[in-house]
Order: sequence, then structure tokens, then C-alpha cells
Amino acid sequence: MLIRLAAVLAVAMGVSPAFAQSTAPSVEFNLFSYQGAYLNKVFTFDEAYTEKYGIPVPVPFQVQIPIRDDIELIADGKPAGGIVKFTFATKDAAGRKFVENVHIIDATFPIPTGVENPVQARLQETGRALVQSGLPSALKGFADVKLIGTRETLINGIPAVELVATYTDPSTGPMALQMMGLPHPDRAESYFVLHNINRSLVPITGPDMLPETLGGRVLASFTYK
Repeated sequence: MLIRLAAVLAVAMGVSPAFAQSTAPSVEFNLFSYQGAYLNKVFTFDEAYTEKYGIPVPVPFQVQIPIRDDIELIADGKPAGGIVKFTFATKDAAGRKFVENVHIIDATFPIPTGVENPVQARLQETGRALVQSGLPSALKGFADVKLIGTRETLINGIPAVELVATYTDPSTGPMALQMMGLPHPDRAESYFVLHNINRSLVPITGPDMLPETLGGRVLASFTYK
């Protein structure tokens, strides 16, 4: 099976240049100290989206984006590679600081034939592709890259594969990467998601805290339409 990852990952990774000067995170900000209410903004990507914005959507999907009073949302409908990128930044009078981003990228996850368990075989191939191709391509040129691990999981009932790694961005500092392969249940056309986290502002201590992040909430809402 051929899973197309590296070609778009090569241009999809990294923090927006708009945050390149934000090298000194505000010590007052901590993503997990927020006491206000979250609101969710629903984004649907389908034929109507393509007609309105001219951006092809191989297979329709929907996500919910958490909105907070202290976070600015920047939505890029034409990122370098992929379908859409959502960037979360602090609302700081001294200058925005990068918090997280979520980049949804089209991929091809072929459905295997002639095997006893097609779902399991597909997940295993997805996991191999993330480790052998996706991670090296995504973090090429970054320092201190460390693979934390991979696992099979469920996202809204979708069998998926998650990869977690850490690295250092020269502009932002210590980072975490969550990469999720989301094979469509019935089609080869699918998506994977890159979720980059500024660990100075989002002090996660392990993968178990990822669902509490902004990007984790986006991933948990992902659904094929």
C-alpha cells in the first residue's frame, strides 16, 4: 500500500512566521489555568466549501474549534499543503505568542484487500508510514527530536493511529507534535492531522494531557460527513 504523507509534510510543518519573534513566553499565561467557558465554532468542509473558496475537499469532514476569551484564532484556508490550518495565539498587547496549531492534510490510505482483517492491516500500515515517513519529513531540520510513541485509538468512532513526539523549534522553544492518521472507513481518500504545541505555554507532562489541549479538542470533534 502507498500512503501519501511526505510530499505535503515537507511544506506543512512549522510555526507561522508571524510568531517568529515570540521567543519569550509570558509567564502569566498557562493554557490549563483558564477558568472561563469554552464555545465551539463548527467548520464544515464539503462541496459548498469548495464552491465558496475554490479549495478542493477530497472527502467531506467537520471539526469544532474551541473559542476562548484569552485566545486568538487564526484560520488559514489555503495553508502550504493540506486543506486548512487553525492557529491559536495569545491575545497579548506586547505581541501574539504561538500556543498551538492544527493542520488538516489530505492523504491516501488504501483499503487493503485479500487480508483477514482489513481494518487492522490498514492501521498497521498507517502507523508504519507515520513513523518511517511522516515523522522524519515533518521534523526535518528541527533539533532534539524524540519519538514518544504510537498507538491505535478511536476518534469519534474512527479507527485511527496517533504518533507523539517532542522537538525544539529555534523560534519558539520546546515543542510537542501530535500526528493523527484518520483513514476514512469506506474510502482511500482520507486525512491526517498535525498538531504542534508550544510546551512553554501548554505545560503538558505526557500524552494523557493531549485531550485537554485546544488541538486535542479539535481532534476529538473530527468527523467524516
